Amino acid sequence: MLRKNPNYRTQWYKFYRKAPKNGFLWAIGGVTTLPTATDSRLGSGLWSLGPELLIGKFEKWGVYGIFPSHQWNVAGWGDNDVNVTSIQTFLAVLPGDGWSISSQPIMNYDWHAEQWTVPVNLTVSKTLKVGKTPLKVALEANYYVEQADAFGPEWMIGLNITPVVENFVQNWFRK
Repeated sequence: MLRKNPNYRTQWYKFYRKAPKNGFLWAIGGVTTLPTATDSRLGSGLWSLGPELLIGKFEKWGVYGIFPSHQWNVAGWGDNDVNVTSIQTFLAVLPGDGWSISSQPIMNYDWHAEQWTVPVNLTVSKTLKVGKTPLKVALEANYYVEQADAFGPEWMIGLNITPVVENFVQNWFRK
C-alpha cells in the first residue's frame, strides 16, 4: 500500500494477516520511506525504515482500529535525522450499497522537532463499477488542529479515484 505523507516522501508498507472469525484483526509489518522530493527544501533526502502494527475489529456495521508505526533514517544524502512516529486511527461505517463514511486521521510526531501534526478527518466514499472496473470514489476533508510549522496546512480537501484491482502479490501468500 502507498500512504500519503506530509513530508513529501513516498511511503511503502505491506503486511498480510487473515482476519479470524471473531472479527479481531492484527498484523505486524514494516514501513519504509523513499526520498522522492524533487527539491531538497521539500524532503529529508533520507531513506527511513521502521516497524508497524495494526490492531482492529470488524463489526456488522463496519470496522475500527489503530495503526501505529515508527521510522528512523537508514541512508541518504540529507543532513537531518528522521525519528518520526505515526498513528493512524480508523473508524468506518459501512451502510451498504458500496457506501462508506469514515475517519482515518494520520497523526505524526517528530521526535527531533518535538512537534505534532494532528488532523481531524472525515471521508465519504462510494464503490461503483465503470464498465467492468470497480472504482472507489472518495471525498476527504482534513482540518489540522496542530501543524508541524507555520507553513503547515490548516485544511486539506481531497478527491480520490481508485481502481479496485487484484493484488497479484497477495496471492503468493495465500495458502
